Amino acid sequence: MLQYVKGCLWVCLLLCMPWLTCQATNVPAPATPESTQQVNRLTELADQLYSGHPDSAYVLAHQALQLSDKLEYALGQANSHQLIGLVLYHQGVYNQSLSNLLQAEKIYLELQHEERLGENLNYQGLVYYAIRQPILSLRHHQEALALYEKQENKKGIAYSFGCIGRLHEKRQQYELALEYQQRALALYEQLEDKSGTATILENIGSILEDKEQYEEALQYFNRSVKLSETAGDSLAMVVGLNNIGDIYRKTGHYSLSVDVTQQALELATRLGDRYQISSAHKDLSQVYSHMGHYKAAYEHLETYRRQHDEIYNQETTQQIALLQSLFNVEQQNNAIQILEKQQQLNKVIKIALAVGLVLMALLGFVVFSRQQLKIKRNKEAMEQQQEMHAAQHKLMEAELENTQLREKQLQHDLQIQVKSLTAHTLHLIGKNQTLDELKTKLNEALQDDQKAQRRKFKSLINQIDYDLVQDKEWEDFRGTFEQVHQDFFDKLHLHAQELTASETRLASLIKLNLPSKEVATILGISADSLRVARYRLKKKLQLQQEDSLSKFILNL
Repeated sequence: MLQYVKGCLWVCLLLCMPWLTCQATNVPAPATPESTQQVNRLTELADQLYSGHPDSAYVLAHQALQLSDKLEYALGQANSHQLIGLVLYHQGVYNQSLSNLLQAEKIYLELQHEERLGENLNYQGLVYYAIRQPILSLRHHQEALALYEKQENKKGIAYSFGCIGRLHEKRQQYELALEYQQRALALYEQLEDKSGTATILENIGSILEDKEQYEEALQYFNRSVKLSETAGDSLAMVVGLNNIGDIYRKTGHYSLSVDVTQQALELATRLGDRYQISSAHKDLSQVYSHMGHYKAAYEHLETYRRQHDEIYNQETTQQIALLQSLFNVEQQNNAIQILEKQQQLNKVIKIALAVGLVLMALLGFVVFSRQQLKIKRNKEAMEQQQEMHAAQHKLMEAELENTQLREKQLQHDLQIQVKSLTAHTLHLIGKNQTLDELKTKLNEALQDDQKAQRRKFKSLINQIDYDLVQDKEWEDFRGTFEQVHQDFFDKLHLHAQELTASETRLASLIKLNLPSKEVATILGISADSLRVARYRLKKKLQLQQEDSLSKFILNL
């Protein structure tokens, strides 16, 4: 019956769909070459602005994304998401950056655009390293490398090698870092890409500098500066000159360090790059400090601090502007969503008025059907509960039977151990009685005057005395005794710490409730000696004169 109701509801909805389609206002506009070019121009302009004006770049990229969504232009959507991710990455907004890069990756995968997918994976690797996920970072760079190798894209392969090399350098895995940077260098030189070659040379120099191989690092920095100059990349020249000045400072060539760093400062000043100006002043401060020119060192340090504060303020301003742009875009999106929801709500109200009577009629039937179904389910649940109780009862009976069987088995095992202990004790008694009789007969034989016979008999008597006291079978007896009377010796030693082996044996024989005569026979001592031993044991156990030693030990 419920299936029938669901079918009726679906029929109602299908009848209303054409009307809803006619009322829709957000119909995607057809994508044309002119409209897609407009998206591409927006993303290109945003790409040019994101390093200096991230807020403007974000707004343009978001406009490109909105237009791509309206046109259903998938490649434009992916490019816009990726560009937004880059803008947010450079401003330290890593979570949203990664979210946009992942959305771009999904679209690139659907489009099978492997070249852009390789770029995206490398960008994700940078973000993952920034959020301290080096393993994920390495995996994404390696996936990008595999894509580029599949495409035989040498420039992409070289860039991926460089990223992996930098990652290993930051993890202080210098040999691996050098290996990947050298492979990247070979490809860039093969492609005659001066800018890429200069970048890799600078990377290798930094690794060698970390390894304190300053001469080799200097050679790579010099090559990087020359190539950057040839390529017309002034900013790369500034970075290279600062690195060279740093090497001269570390190797004690302070005058050369000042000259080269001063060149870097002048070039950075012409470019207006505050980061490199600040870095040059910091390096000059350190060099002058090593040279003993503390006034100059202080002046450059103050300039560095001032520049650093200005950079910090500029970055803060940029981040605030970007956050404001994010907020404004979010507000606009919320306003649009509210308006769309309001329109949709109006449509829903009209639909509700149109189909309300049908739904009301069906509602009573659905409620009645559900109530019947609920009663049926409750009945089934009660039956299942009864079956479960019966099964649990049987299980408890089985467990009880198993427990009784285990108890009987334990009682049987205990009886066997007691019988074994009794047999062992009787064996000791019989053995020692036999030895005692033999000792008596040998003492009588000692009356013979024959000296040799006397010596042999004397030796036998001594051996028998030794056996009576040091019988090895006491170890077997102790093992069997402990199985029957568990923890007896531990409890005994709680009352007296320093008991001798003979006193421990005496206590165990008393625990067996043997007569004093048999105890003396087993221990191989006289009745008087046994009384003395019992007295000493009682004293060590700190018992009073009126206390019974046997009763005390039997209760342990």
